Amino acid sequence: MANTKVLLCGNHAPLLQMLRNTSNIPVEQAANDSECQSFLQMSEVGMVVVIHVPGSDGFSTLRNCKRSNPNVPVIVATSDYSGPTTRLLLKSGAEDVLGLPVKSDDILACYEAYLPGYRLKPSARKNGKSNHAAGKALLAAVAPGMVVAGVDMAQLPTAPDAFLPTTGQDTEYAYRGLELFFFGSFGVLYNGRRIEFTNQAKHLFAYLAYNHPRALSRDHLARTFWPDKYESMPEFARKSLNVELCHIRRTLRDQAGVEQDILVFEKNAYRLRLERSPESDVLTFKALHQKIQEYLRKEGEAPDALLQDAIKTYKGNFLDDFPADTFGWVEFERQHLSSVFEQIADLYSAQLCAKNDYWKAIAVCNEILGRDARMEIIHRRAMQCYANLGMAHKVEAQYNLCCKMMEQEFQSKPSPETIQLYEEIKNKGKAA
Repeated sequence: MANTKVLLCGNHAPLLQMLRNTSNIPVEQAANDSECQSFLQMSEVGMVVVIHVPGSDGFSTLRNCKRSNPNVPVIVATSDYSGPTTRLLLKSGAEDVLGLPVKSDDILACYEAYLPGYRLKPSARKNGKSNHAAGKALLAAVAPGMVVAGVDMAQLPTAPDAFLPTTGQDTEYAYRGLELFFFGSFGVLYNGRRIEFTNQAKHLFAYLAYNHPRALSRDHLARTFWPDKYESMPEFARKSLNVELCHIRRTLRDQAGVEQDILVFEKNAYRLRLERSPESDVLTFKALHQKIQEYLRKEGEAPDALLQDAIKTYKGNFLDDFPADTFGWVEFERQHLSSVFEQIADLYSAQLCAKNDYWKAIAVCNEILGRDARMEIIHRRAMQCYANLGMAHKVEAQYNLCCKMMEQEFQSKPSPETIQLYEEIKNKGKAA
C-alpha cells in the first residue's frame, strides 16, 4: 500500500486502542485541528478518523481535512448518530459516519473500502463459489454504516426465528423428531441432539431427508453419488452406497441413541421411516412464501411480519457447504429457492419504499444483501432509497458495491438497468 498510516483527530482512548489493535496499520493521534493539519503533510497518511463531539462545532476539522487533502478519505465517529447529523457530516465531506462505540468490524470495513491496496482476509472459496460470510464481508467492505439512522432487522418487530440450531443436549423441550437445516451449512438435530456425519454420509443423508417421504431406488442413489463408478462398475457403486448407509445408521445410533432403524430398505429402495414428519427451514420458508402469495391474491399486500419471517428464515443459500458442481440437484434447488427469496426481498423493500419508509427499506436491503450480495435488484432499491434521502455519497457507495460484486461473482459489469439508474440519479444530483 502506498498510504499505510491512519490519523485519529480528537481524544477518544477506546477508539484509539481499537484502531491500533484491529490491524497492523500504524495509527497516529492529533489532539486538535492544527496538529491534524501538520500530520496531514506526511504523505503516508492514508485515512483520517475525526471525532465529532455533539454540541460543539465539530465540523471545522472535517472541512479543513477535506480542503487541504481532498484525496484523503475522512471517517467521522460520533455519538450523535441521528439522521440529520449524519446527513450534515456527509455533506461536509465525510466518506462515512460511524456511531460510537465503533465495532472493530466497522474499522476493518473502512480499511477495505478506503485504504488503497488493503483487503480483508479472503473468505474460503471453493470452485469459484463464495459463501454466505463472503457476501457479508463484501457488503461491509464497501458500505460500512449504511444504515445511518440506526435501523436494522434486529430492531424490527418480528416473530421468533423458526429455526435456530442449538448445541445443548437438554431435550426436555426439544422437538421430538428430526430437524433439518438446509439454508447455509447443512445441520441435523434428532430429539434435540446435534448429529455430525462424515462428509459423504452427510451428502447422502441430506438427499434422503430432503426427499422424504419419497423412497429412492438403490441404483438411483448409486448413480447420483458415484456416477463414474456406476457407469463402469455398478456393483462397486452399490457397495460404496452400502458403506455410507452403514455410516448413517451407526452415527444415528451412537450420537442420538436411535435404536430403531429409521433408514429402511423396501422394494429395492431406501427411505427414512419417521414417527413424525421432519421439520426443516426450507419447509418453513416455503410455507411462509405460500402465505405471502395468498395475501397478495386476496389483499394485494403482505404483512410486514410475514415478510420479515421469510427473510430471517433464509439464513443463506441452500446447502452452501455442498459442491453444486458435483450434485446437480443442489444447484437446481439453490437457484429455485434463491429466486423465491429474491421475489420476497423485492416485494418487501418495494412495499416499504411505497410508504416512504426509506430508512427501514435500507435496513432490509442490507439484511438481504448480507444473505446474498448478488441480488442486483436489491442494490438498485438501496440506491433509490439513498437518492430519495438526498445521500449522493451512499448512492455512489452502493453502486460501487454492486460493481465489485458483479466483478467478483460473474466477472462482468452491472446490468444496463443498474447502470442507467445510477446515471439518472447522478444527473439529477448535478441538475439540483
